[in-house]
Amino acid sequence: MRAIALVAALCGPMAMIQAQSRVYVEKPGVLEFSGQLIVRPLQGLGHDRDAQARALIGDSVARYYPEVDEYVVNVSGNAASRRPTGLSAQQVAERGLAENAAAARLMASGLIQYAVPNWICYPLDTTPNDPLFGSQWHHAMMHSPAGWDVSTGSVSQIVAVTDTGIDLTHPDLAPKRVPGYDAYNRIAEIDGGSVADLHGHGTHVSGCATAMGNNGQGVAGVNWDAHIMMVRVAIDSSGGAEYDDLLFGARWAIEHGAKTVSSSYSGIDYDPIETTGAYIKSIGGLYFYAAGNDQRNLSWFDFPDVVIVGASEQSDQKAWFSAYGHAVDVFAPGQDILSTCYGGGYCYASGTSMATPVANGVASLIWSINPALTPDQVEQILFTSCQDLGDPGNDDYFGWGRVDVQRAAAAAQATLCPADFDHDGFLTGDDFDAYVAAFEAGSAAADFNGDTFVSGDDFDAYVGAFEAGC
Repeated sequence: MRAIALVAALCGPMAMIQAQSRVYVEKPGVLEFSGQLIVRPLQGLGHDRDAQARALIGDSVARYYPEVDEYVVNVSGNAASRRPTGLSAQQVAERGLAENAAAARLMASGLIQYAVPNWICYPLDTTPNDPLFGSQWHHAMMHSPAGWDVSTGSVSQIVAVTDTGIDLTHPDLAPKRVPGYDAYNRIAEIDGGSVADLHGHGTHVSGCATAMGNNGQGVAGVNWDAHIMMVRVAIDSSGGAEYDDLLFGARWAIEHGAKTVSSSYSGIDYDPIETTGAYIKSIGGLYFYAAGNDQRNLSWFDFPDVVIVGASEQSDQKAWFSAYGHAVDVFAPGQDILSTCYGGGYCYASGTSMATPVANGVASLIWSINPALTPDQVEQILFTSCQDLGDPGNDDYFGWGRVDVQRAAAAAQATLCPADFDHDGFLTGDDFDAYVAAFEAGSAAADFNGDTFVSGDDFDAYVGAFEAGC
């Protein structure tokens, strides 16, 4: 209540209404205040009102990102240091008062789309177990070997992650690396920036997506053959990263050759993520973000241009820690996942941090099979190829369900020749007979037009595609 009272005193009655709608509260080790806001003017304002909006932002701008029209603004009067460690109870209580007051003042104008803290976010994993070789149970669950019969990926694909860095010499990762970016210091690796792992988290998630397969050692990622691009966002060995570095790093990755990028960090439920997702999709990529490990029901928002990923476990249900709900698009294995570890070894870790690069890897595999697909088409294949875990279709608990490598690969291959129903690379009478059998059985596989219903329209569409050939 004290934060709300201070905002009202500083900003007046209108700001009080705005502040009560959302007061930002720090969660040490998850989301921490940085003394900055990310601010975006309302889009589509006329010239005069747009000028008023930008005048409100004032002369405290630290950075501006024209590609998404976002300002990072320094907030005066921040009462505490970046990290809350060792602060008095009074100091902890006062953290964020300046950010909340400034955000309320801006939002009260009616000219600002959002003004949210430039949070310091943290990796979303639990502490890894001792390094052990063992079964990667998640590949059997996702039918990865059958998917790899279709494709093990493509060296032309670049999978990116924004994380704590990567083990530069790990045998399952080093041969696959392409130059990345140090987002915190704004230096490309080719210009001397470092992407060496400061924490260990980044090495593990990189392996989840793209660890080399069939090389006689270690583990296999979902997309064996794709390259990995590390965008290091960590400030220090804590793994923490400022929000705008995470988002700028994701945009940089797609602008520099990656098709998919994922962030396994806290902070999912804030609008700048959707703004970056929309920009990434507009330039030909897809953005993946972790749902979180706090068991929350994320049902008060939905980001249409970001793939939000929850974690599943060995019984093919929600992992106990995973967030869920309307905002979550897909689930992927995220509990006790064996992957690459810093120092050249292998270890288990759990979290939506692991699930997110697994889903990233599936999407990149789809693109490897058919590089001509649009981001929306890849996203649709990823969604509709999931194993349904809840109510039929896209439900408000599991989203589309748990990703499936075999089904995704088959669906991607089918786009190369839609009438090749048995996906053997040839169009013959066997394909027609197989489709008729599936149609007569009412199989979901006969949903040729992708509207989730099997009807005469699907049969007519298949006949038209078969007669047209590949």
